[in-house]
Amino acid sequence: MTKEKAQLSRNDWIALHCSLLEEERKAEVSAAQSEVEGASLKVLEARGVVLGHLVISERSTGLYGRPMITFVPARKDAVLPANNFSSGDIVGVCDSGSGQQCATGVVKYVSQKNIQIVLDDDADELDSLSDDTQLRLNKLANDVTYRRIKSGLTELDKLINGPAAHTVSVLFGESPPRSAAPSLPPQLTGADGKIQLFNKNLDNSQREAVEFAIQRSDLAVVHGPPGTGKTTTIVEVIRQHVKLKSKVLACAPSNLAVDNLVERLAAAKVRVVRVGHPARATPLTQRYTLDCLMHHSDESQLLKDIHRDINDQLKQLKTAKDRGKRQHIRREIKTFRKELYEREMRLTKQILMTSDVILATLTSSSNDGPLKLLREDFFDVVVIDECSQAIEAACYMSLLRAPKLIIAGDHCQLPPTIVSKEAAEKGLELSLMERVINQCGEEVVRMLTVQYRMNTDIMQWASTAMYQDRLVAHSSVASHLLHQMQGVTTNEDTGTVHH
Repeated sequence: MTKEKAQLSRNDWIALHCSLLEEERKAEVSAAQSEVEGASLKVLEARGVVLGHLVISERSTGLYGRPMITFVPARKDAVLPANNFSSGDIVGVCDSGSGQQCATGVVKYVSQKNIQIVLDDDADELDSLSDDTQLRLNKLANDVTYRRIKSGLTELDKLINGPAAHTVSVLFGESPPRSAAPSLPPQLTGADGKIQLFNKNLDNSQREAVEFAIQRSDLAVVHGPPGTGKTTTIVEVIRQHVKLKSKVLACAPSNLAVDNLVERLAAAKVRVVRVGHPARATPLTQRYTLDCLMHHSDESQLLKDIHRDINDQLKQLKTAKDRGKRQHIRREIKTFRKELYEREMRLTKQILMTSDVILATLTSSSNDGPLKLLREDFFDVVVIDECSQAIEAACYMSLLRAPKLIIAGDHCQLPPTIVSKEAAEKGLELSLMERVINQCGEEVVRMLTVQYRMNTDIMQWASTAMYQDRLVAHSSVASHLLHQMQGVTTNEDTGTVHH
């Protein structure tokens, strides 16, 4: 846990964190530059951060309509050198001759023979290059994240009214949290007045946390120590809010954490949309991405026809010699792209508005993404899972969108990863979750206390050291020993309980 610091006013907090974000950005860029500065292409290739001497072997429309380029070594029958490129990496495509960046994208697939990149947008410069033009791929530091986070802080600074005005005033100690509702909404209870759970296997602490999150109108914190079923609890919280006809935005700092929620909610037949680049989603959750849902919509064939018309015009542009002809083709392309953009925006809005839960990473919930198409008061609840692993500044891109905020995580485990030691010490690693608990206390928190992962003896140290001796091992694991696992032989190490 981070050492508690004196509470700052909202304006002072924003000013401090804008400067800390800049420190962190510079530290990250410096770390990346130290790898490449003054190094030759050969050295950078040896370090695995650059792939040079590539040509385009295939241009296609992949991953639900996004342009996809397959690159291979320029030398015939050669293989790619050993490298550090992997699926989900952000890369820049550069002309080997001029060094100029032509496009950016995300790695979809890497093998010994080729690498596939899904482009962020239609890349005119790449389209105009011949297939024998030598190119190189550079792994990029992601500056987009910082721009989006700072944009969120700008929105926070300007906030006067808006859906989250009261919640934000609570977060900064300007207003006290509202009292919880005295009872659950009748839509969620049975004849006995008790909540009708979707998951009948929740333990008492999980059930209490679910009821608490429902009855709070502004802010609720679910503290989930290791193995206590935090995500299981949050899924139940979300499903209960959907039953109340609430529109939910569910976020997390990492793609993996978001996809974990997507999988569980989709399995429960909740209407979900996963916002973000489809190449960064797991194979199991790609079918729920916005791109995939658009690709399989009724309008998809029309969108494909417009894409094909654009591609046909691009091919003509490559061979056209007459200046007037080229200008005419460019005007046609511009017209097609405008129509494509307008149709895609209408379809995107329709898909988002008909979903029950929209899921995204914190940075994908920013105002430069598809959520900008929704009205300001569209969401009723924002849920941030693994909140303790996110820097607080990143949370405002999502939490400003609704009057109610539910955060979950465990601030007693590792804080957010910060490159700059100075920025961390000045407060950048203090998560929103930890700050809120320090400020508001137990009034807004419910802790999960039954853990399903560890033998009692293993659990006890953590329970005493970090969780005020509140953890209890479930009977299924309380006396569980290694030798009871399949394939483990019994000996003094695997079958002994140490006291």
